[in-house]
This record gives sequence, structure tokens and C-alpha cells, in this order.
Amino acid sequence: MTGIADTWVDLGEVLGRGLTLDDVVVAGDVAARLLDVSRGPGEGPAAMRATLHSRVRPRGKVLLTEALDLTSPRSKSPMETRARLMFRRGGLPSPELNATVTFESHDGDGGTAGWLLEGDFVWRAQKVIGEYQGNHHAAISQRAVDVARRHLAEDEGWTFVEIFAGDVYTRSKRISMLRRLGRALGVSEADLNLS
Repeated sequence: MTGIADTWVDLGEVLGRGLTLDDVVVAGDVAARLLDVSRGPGEGPAAMRATLHSRVRPRGKVLLTEALDLTSPRSKSPMETRARLMFRRGGLPSPELNATVTFESHDGDGGTAGWLLEGDFVWRAQKVIGEYQGNHHAAISQRAVDVARRHLAEDEGWTFVEIFAGDVYTRSKRISMLRRLGRALGVSEADLNLS
């Protein structure tokens, strides 16, 4: 049995068999998250890097190193990872992942802040929240929760953008999503990579 970091580095052995950089980043996000849980925040990527560098000429080292630089233990699902990579390649600023969003209450005593929601992708300065809507969001009971969360965010002045698998995998929908997010984030279309 091998450890999590060793298993991730072992992916270098099968890179020529259909795995893409994005696949290795998805696996890296899972590995980093699991390692962070067991070792402490920030330790996952460090353990993965140490394991990679401890190997003598590991196969796929260049791609593994590139993937490691893109890995985040804050990602909670493969599609969150793929969406995050899409944002990066599209020229959007990096969001906070699975971050707490608070509201400001102005009660006459200087105001207080309270928990509002956790957003999959949060661009705090621009007050934009992106939410990946996977299959489990299709159930009417979950949809009701999602709509209530959206209304809470919008009532507090946040822009709420739903992201679906087609927005990541289908070129025309991906371009549309990047444009929509670019407008919400104040990124000029000329600065987006829409290829």
C-alpha cells in the first residue's frame, strides 16, 4: 500500500495513456485536500512536492510539476477544479475557493458581520460568487436551497453566477461563461482568452 502523495506521483507512470494535465490537477486537488486534513492546512501540496522531488528521475516529472503548481487543497470536487482551470486559462482573476461570505449589518452601533454562505468560487473584491451546479442540484429540494442561497447573496449586493458542466466542456458555452464572468469581474473582453 502506498501513501497519498506517492500514489499521486505514480500517475506520472501512466501519463501517456490518456491522462491530461487537467486530470492530474483533479487528482492533485483530491490528494492535497486529503493530506491537508491528516497533516494540517498547507501540508498537502508540500508533502506532494517533497515526494516528487525525492524520486530519482520520475516519469512525467515536468507535467507533475506543472500540475502541482495548479493544485489547490481548497477544491471540493473534480468539476470545481476543472472550472477553476477554465477561469485561469480564460484570463480571469483567481477566486477564493469554498470561501465564507459574510453580510454587513448596519444596526446603528457601527455594524456587525455575520455568516451568509460558503461560495464555491468567491471574487470578494468584485462581490461575485460562482457556484458549480452538479447533478445533485437537480433535485427540487436542493434547487429550493440553491435559490434561497442565491437570493440571500443578491440581497446583500453580490452577483451570483451558476456554472454547469456544459460551461466547462462545450466551447460555445465556455466562451459565453467567460464573457459573463469577465463582465461581472470587470475584465475587458480583450483581456480574455476565448480560444
